[in-house]
Amino acid sequence: MVGDEARRRFQSAKTGRGPAEEGFEEGLKSPCDLNSLPLQHALSVDVEDWSNVVVFQQRGQFVPPTEAVVRNTEILLELLLEHKAQATWFVLGEVAESFPYLIRRLAGADQELGVHGFHHEYVWSLSESAFRDSIRRAKNAVEQAAGKPVLGHRAPAFSITNQVPWAFDVLAELGFHYDSSVFPAKTRRYGDNGASLRPYQIQTHYGSLTEVPLSAVKLGPWRLPCCGGGYLRHFPLAYTRWAMRMLEREQRPAVVYLHPYELDLSFDRDYLIRQLGMEKLTEVWWRVRMQYRNRGKTVARLRHLLSKRRFEGIARVFHLDEVRGCPYA
Repeated sequence: MVGDEARRRFQSAKTGRGPAEEGFEEGLKSPCDLNSLPLQHALSVDVEDWSNVVVFQQRGQFVPPTEAVVRNTEILLELLLEHKAQATWFVLGEVAESFPYLIRRLAGADQELGVHGFHHEYVWSLSESAFRDSIRRAKNAVEQAAGKPVLGHRAPAFSITNQVPWAFDVLAELGFHYDSSVFPAKTRRYGDNGASLRPYQIQTHYGSLTEVPLSAVKLGPWRLPCCGGGYLRHFPLAYTRWAMRMLEREQRPAVVYLHPYELDLSFDRDYLIRQLGMEKLTEVWWRVRMQYRNRGKTVARLRHLLSKRRFEGIARVFHLDEVRGCPYA
C-alpha cells in the first residue's frame, strides 16, 4: 500500500508517537516492564561479502559471494563464543543460498538469525513487489538452512525511509516480529534526526511490528551516531565506551552492529581487477582505503567490549522472542 495513509503511519511510527502509542512509555506492563529486565546490550552482525557488494554497486550486476564471507563470519563467531556472547546475524539471502552450512553453524551455536535482504539492494530503490519477493526469498533461504524461524529484519544501509512506507506492512505480512533499520541520527549516507531513539511499535495492516532503532546518543541539541563497526574502527575506543555509558545512564541497551569483513586484513586485488577492471578499481581506490582503515584494530577493540559487558541477540535483549511487538522502551 502506497499513499497518504501509509506515509502518515510511517511518520507517526518513526517518532514512536502514533495513535497506538499514546501513553505507551508511561504504561509499560510486565513482561515488558523496564524494571523487570536486566540491562544487557544487543549485538548484531550484517552478514555480507564486501567484495561482491562492491561489484554490484559499481557494475549493477549480481555476482556470487566469495568464500571470504565464510572465513570472516567463522572468525567472528569464535570470538563471540569465547566470551559466551550471542548476536543477531542478519544474513543476505545470497549468502544463505551459497553457504547453507555457515547458517547451520550459526544456528547450532545458539545464535539468532535474521534477514538482510536477498542481495545488498537499498529498499528505497525497489518497488513494493520487488521488496516482497526479495525478502520472501531471503527468509526462506535462511530458515531452510537454519532449521528454525527468523524474527527480525535489517535493511542494507538502513534504507527504510519515508520513501517506502509500505515496507513495514510487507515485513509484518511475511511474519517478521521486528525490524532494525531505522538510524535515528543524520549522517552523510543515511539517518533521520526525527526518529525515535527507543524501540516502538508500528501498527500495520498485518498486526504490530516492533522497530528497534540503531543507537545514537544525545549531546545538547545534537544526536551522535555510535556503536557501529565503522565508529569502532575509525574513532578511538574511548568514544564507543563513552557512548555506551551514556546509553546505560538512560537505561537504554546499545544496539551494536558490525560486519564480518571488518575483521579481514586480506585484500583480494586480483578478484576486483577481474570483476571491475583496473580503471574502475582505481576510481574506487579511495573507498577501498577507507574501508580497510584500522581493520587491524577491530578484534582487540571488540574483545575489550565483550569482556566488559554482556551481549545477546536483539530478540533476547528486547524480549521479542516471547511476545510479538513487546518493546523495551
